[in-house]
Amino acid sequence: MKQTLIYMAVAVALGIAACGDNNDSNSNDGINSDNNMPPSTSKTISGIAFAPLAVSANDTEKQQMRVSSTLTVSYSDGSTTDYPLAYKTLAKMGDTIGSGTMGVMVDKDGQPLIKADGSQDISDGPDGNSFFKVGDQYRLITHLEERPGQLMNTLISIDNGELSPIDTKPVDLAAVGGTIINCASSKTPYGSHLGGEENYSLNSIYADSASPYYVDCALDGSNSDSSGEFNYFCNYVEQQSKYLKDNDVDKTNGYNGSTFHPYNYGYILEVQPQPDGTTKSAKHYVTGSYTPELAVMMPDKKTLYMSDDGTAKGLWKFVADQPIAQFTENWTGTLYAAKVLQQSADNGGQFALSWVELGHASDNDIKALIDSNMKLTDIFEIQAPDANNDCPTGFSYVYEDSHAECLKLKPGMETAAAFLESRKYAGVLGATIEFRKEEGLAYNPDKNVLYVAISAIEKSMEENYKGKEKSDHIQLPKESCGGVYEMTLDDNYSGTILKGLVTGKTLAADDPDAAQWYCDPDGISNPDNITYIGHNTLLISEDTTKHVNNMTWAFNTGTGTLTRIASLPIGAEVTGVDIGISGDKGVIFLNAQHPFKDNPKNRAGDKPNTALLQNATDEQLKAFIGYIDGIPADVLSK
Repeated sequence: MKQTLIYMAVAVALGIAACGDNNDSNSNDGINSDNNMPPSTSKTISGIAFAPLAVSANDTEKQQMRVSSTLTVSYSDGSTTDYPLAYKTLAKMGDTIGSGTMGVMVDKDGQPLIKADGSQDISDGPDGNSFFKVGDQYRLITHLEERPGQLMNTLISIDNGELSPIDTKPVDLAAVGGTIINCASSKTPYGSHLGGEENYSLNSIYADSASPYYVDCALDGSNSDSSGEFNYFCNYVEQQSKYLKDNDVDKTNGYNGSTFHPYNYGYILEVQPQPDGTTKSAKHYVTGSYTPELAVMMPDKKTLYMSDDGTAKGLWKFVADQPIAQFTENWTGTLYAAKVLQQSADNGGQFALSWVELGHASDNDIKALIDSNMKLTDIFEIQAPDANNDCPTGFSYVYEDSHAECLKLKPGMETAAAFLESRKYAGVLGATIEFRKEEGLAYNPDKNVLYVAISAIEKSMEENYKGKEKSDHIQLPKESCGGVYEMTLDDNYSGTILKGLVTGKTLAADDPDAAQWYCDPDGISNPDNITYIGHNTLLISEDTTKHVNNMTWAFNTGTGTLTRIASLPIGAEVTGVDIGISGDKGVIFLNAQHPFKDNPKNRAGDKPNTALLQNATDEQLKAFIGYIDGIPADVLSK
């Protein structure tokens, strides 16, 4: 989805290419001379295999963090070596670490946010991890998947190969207006962290009083609409305003305030830790506004791919004008949306890809538009379709984010539409806005392919979902367990083919496993984080309520073999998968988000393990950050 700990910014780390020819002092390479490398040998690795981990056999195992016991490494001389593995907890949410508290939520001034009961707000949502060598220090950047969003900057010490957190603090994001729902992450070749802002309910159709889908929020601290009903859009507005201490939000003017602007969220966020313990940060508005899970930068340092989480979403590509060789606040380039031509419906389907150009701009160009208090009807005229899903003459029909809309671009608003209303404009121009819950991305340099996790192949990916998909580019049979796709790239890293690689399997109602499971326990369910670690090995991690326990799998991209290697405590999502090297050992970072919270369903939709969640202790409910220890360094360094 990482003796001295040395992070390798290799091509296998969360899909990011190896550090190339730059000499940036903040390179995440972490290796400055051959003396830091593991001892060289004449033999090379020919393959790796994790010992299979059995499914939880009883209530005790369902509540535990369990990982594969052994990694077997095969070498070119025909020999094999078994390496014992173990999971080690690095920190739990709420732990006091040095001068800070892991997971504490703060406002723009760094002051703790206080809950209704008077206690500090401690997150249970650690997500994307990025591990860096910064000067002579080691830093772990960790997302908190919350509203308002937050990132933690944790200083790590190493003693005989053991990792220990010695200080932690929130990343200061006040200069970019804060952030929201930070999910997965990746690393750039030049030593910075990229994360997505999943701004689900900040769709502008709710914010503009001239929209047929406008929501009138109470704005009284209740997170409710004016009728007193809880509303996620209102919750997002109130929580971000609380972070910013902005009491001037105007619901008659697109919910813009003195510092809060709905259009300021839904982008790729870049953070780079500095040797003095501070961070540089920037939002890259030119990557487009939608519901991004994350972005992955290709080896050319120009091309990025971004996924889009939710129903009726797009798939995005950004190409910078010039290679990006160091942290730069102002990117300039061209944004594209994918258009697919379905060629098969088997095993998740196969599609020819083309790319619809949306527009060219710089981050500064788009930030200026945001700061001008723009709203949807400055860019488009909008109406609701009639009962037959038809639009008035001159309007384009677009189904996006689970809503049917009639849109008419206003004169001169092409750039604003491309970067502030990327999904809507892509739909107007004929791109495919039918993907469902795009999650993780990972680049495989060995095959020059990009992997894309689709958590659930359903709804907008089915044929003419709800009768609202007039373009209907994607027509697949429903598979709620999801799948991982492989995108073929050309020499310019542009995607040409997207095809299903591995899919989950919904159990038959009479299957013996159906009393506990919804998806086959011997296959994937709702894939989310994906990480390529080399040696034909793609790690696939789950965010599911259709398995009793969320799992991480090792998928062999050569043989198609799928091996379960981690099982999390019940109710916990797998997040933060990243890799690193400690002397002659490797580590795979892996978080357990919100343990004992998500209640798994069986095939009938029942929840047979409810008692385990109801009886969870306060300690069990704490989310945690940790790592799988014991992997040989050369497995993760090549």
